[in-house]
Amino acid sequence: MPRLGAHLSAAGGVSHAIDAAGRLRCRSLQVFLRAPGRWAASALSATEVERARSSPGRAAITGAALAHAPYLLNLASDDEALARRSVAVLVEELLRAAELGLDGVVLHPGSARSGPRDAAEERCRAAISRAIEAAGNRGSRLLLEGQAGAGGQLGRTPAELARLVDPAVRRRVGICLDTAHLWAVGYDLTAGGLQRVLDEVHDHWRCAAPDALHINDTAVALGSGRDRHAPPGEGLLGGPFFRELLAHEALAEVPMILEIPPGRDDVLVRRALNRLRRWQKQA
Repeated sequence: MPRLGAHLSAAGGVSHAIDAAGRLRCRSLQVFLRAPGRWAASALSATEVERARSSPGRAAITGAALAHAPYLLNLASDDEALARRSVAVLVEELLRAAELGLDGVVLHPGSARSGPRDAAEERCRAAISRAIEAAGNRGSRLLLEGQAGAGGQLGRTPAELARLVDPAVRRRVGICLDTAHLWAVGYDLTAGGLQRVLDEVHDHWRCAAPDALHINDTAVALGSGRDRHAPPGEGLLGGPFFRELLAHEALAEVPMILEIPPGRDDVLVRRALNRLRRWQKQA
């Protein structure tokens, strides 16, 4: 049975998000370890680390608790200062995630902007390797997320994501895909596109399924390259696709994480999770 969960607010500490995950009966979780649009992060206190590791909500999300790196990072940048800063923050995120007992860090790899994609991929691959080597065995695993494609974004497909990983660090890197991003890239998930994606994951990552899925609907046109999320069943992907997703044998233990506005007291997340659970029973 897929491990349904959500990206939840870590305001006040990651332990608060883990507690909320427990109340929502989540089996997976994603959080930001710092504000997604800021470089700086608050220091981790020993008290918060202990609370995060001992929260009652921890048991259900073991093996499926992820951090998402801030959006400012661009490991493919040809601006040396930005690239260095991006690597440094990624190292911090990998170490902080491990300290809090999280299982991985999800990263948008970066963008070529208007420059050549092949050169940007080379820079990104080298930067990822530097970050993983700097974090060493003390760091959490890195999950590269497929992007929607706008603005020269790298890693739109499983094949493109695989090109960003040097074989020397491959064991420390996994793949995270987003249903809304896949649709934006041009995978028609309502007409056989899901199996096409899984076949590509197998071919380029040598595994049956991605390490994590962001399960978002979207209202943008197929192949638009635009990153817009909607609750499952409230966009062009629709309920039948999500029923197919939930029933797919290859995805039975994959963390499936909602990325939608949570609403007051997480009411919108709760509503979406309840809908997914109903579909799961019907699958």
